[in-house]
Amino acid sequence: MALALAIAACARQRADDPRRPKPAAATPAASATAGAATLVPPDLAIEFLKEIKSTPSSSLLAGETTIPPCQFTDKGTWSAGEYRKVTGQRAPTVVTSYEHWILFRIEEPGGRDFLPADMEKGGTWNYSLRTPRSARTVFGTADHCIVGPTGSPPKKVVQALAALGVAVAPEYGYIVR
Repeated sequence: MALALAIAACARQRADDPRRPKPAAATPAASATAGAATLVPPDLAIEFLKEIKSTPSSSLLAGETTIPPCQFTDKGTWSAGEYRKVTGQRAPTVVTSYEHWILFRIEEPGGRDFLPADMEKGGTWNYSLRTPRSARTVFGTADHCIVGPTGSPPKKVVQALAALGVAVAPEYGYIVR
């Protein structure tokens, strides 16, 4: 019993120590701005993404013959109707709002997937977006487009997409933290 009281007293004293930094969630101001501090304003994000000279890509392993570049607008993005699914149907001819897209793959133009160790390295990367967010296969995808290839830092590209409302696949979540 005495040992439990001693441990509790030490923990309380340690928590009250003014020299000890408080966790980000402990202060309301820090928790409210923690996510927003890493994102760029949407208008700057759109301009940055429009400057990337994206080119069509192919992904024969996924059954897609051509993945067109993303066309960015103030209201959303789309493949300009050029994405062809395996079924041969054309993609929607409407711009889909950013909230319905997901960044699901980052890879080199040669096909090598992005790894956490690549964060600090230079390189050229393609960023694959698709809609709807819930699509798991090519058959469930309504529209698909690509950003890149670009040598811009991956963190900058992913943060720009996230600032617009594009979801980021869980395996790339560490990039925007």
